[in-house]
Amino acid sequence: MPVNTQVLFDVPQHEVASLIRSRLSTCVSASIVTGFLTPSGVGILAAPIRTRPDILKHFIVGAATYPGFEALDQLVTWGVPLNRLRVHLGHTRQSGGKKHPFVRHHPMLHSKVYYMEFAENQACAFVGSHNVTSFALKGLNGEAAILIEGPGASSEFGRIRDHIQSAFGQALPYSPGMKEAFAWWTKEFLEGLQSEIAIPTDWTTTRTILIFATATSGERPCTGQHVYFELPDGVAIDSLKTEAHLFLFNAMPTNPWQALQEIPNAQAHYTCKVIGAENLQGNLEIRTHWQIEALPSPTLRAVPTGIFRPSTPSGMQQVRAEVTAPSVTRYEYLFERERVAWWPLLSNSDTLSPDVLTEEGFPIADTPWQKESDQPWQLVTGLKQGDGPTVEKDAAALELVKPESGSFVLVSLRRRQIKRAQSRKKS
Repeated sequence: MPVNTQVLFDVPQHEVASLIRSRLSTCVSASIVTGFLTPSGVGILAAPIRTRPDILKHFIVGAATYPGFEALDQLVTWGVPLNRLRVHLGHTRQSGGKKHPFVRHHPMLHSKVYYMEFAENQACAFVGSHNVTSFALKGLNGEAAILIEGPGASSEFGRIRDHIQSAFGQALPYSPGMKEAFAWWTKEFLEGLQSEIAIPTDWTTTRTILIFATATSGERPCTGQHVYFELPDGVAIDSLKTEAHLFLFNAMPTNPWQALQEIPNAQAHYTCKVIGAENLQGNLEIRTHWQIEALPSPTLRAVPTGIFRPSTPSGMQQVRAEVTAPSVTRYEYLFERERVAWWPLLSNSDTLSPDVLTEEGFPIADTPWQKESDQPWQLVTGLKQGDGPTVEKDAAALELVKPESGSFVLVSLRRRQIKRAQSRKKS
């Protein structure tokens, strides 16, 4: 008789705790493998185990908090044999570093399997992404799982049992006296993961004008020549410091974001220094070798006479720059001031209100800030800038030279040099 496989739910946020608890209440044996556990997660599953502690044949965890390991102690006091609890410490290797001689962010046990056997040689298994945590089991996290049910002798369950036995064999027997050591290993992993996030800290607050334009293959500026272009009125330009980076393409990218990604593929790159900016459109004639024709698409045009008479649109300023090099240092560009915080934008329609489901003696939530309340959890639909440095005085004008504006003449507020080979920090 073949096994029956069921996809449990069609939305990521769906509680699975009640299904697992109901089967734990009627099974004759159970094995659980989880990558991570918390006290409230153990509490959700504890009631049927507390009633019949001998049903738990294997409980293997990859990582937990110190209170999470204390929850395992509670299971032992209820009668779960200590030798059935194990901690899988993953794999690591020597890093060669002095402060951290072993790699902290390492391959770990990440399996999530809830396997149960029943009378008349029947079995079931929940296989998916649910750790033994309240967020996962109560339908707060986005998770996925399938339920397999059928004869315990089927090959599918045989492979699941092999997986459990393999993980059990690789794991270390749990000891209450080793809680601090096990929690320390979890902390090392999380700190190693934090270092892997690697948010750059080498940004420089430097305004840079970026110009993306087309030009025929034969038309290229030379060092010392001047380029004329226009920016929205009000964008502050320091003619003694501001660089302009000019990137020429045979065919324009679809949008500014694509242009930024295509910088390495531009046919020509030029570093320029701004030598003049006129907000009042007062220049009737401008000495320049080149001009950027803005419409319908930015195009570099030669000025054969060396004298250009601009027809500057209202709301635009006149800018002239000198080519200083036929190359551009490779940078990543940002268009916002550095911020100390970001705040979530919340949906009022897509919310979660989970049922309270836990065992007496275990916390409903794992930390005070997670405590249950009458307020639902709201879907995060975006991030907005929070508290940070003072807003730029020309913030309104800068909105017109961000990639979101659609303009191919941009003003970056921060940049960082991209190095071809960056040595990784030793973990």
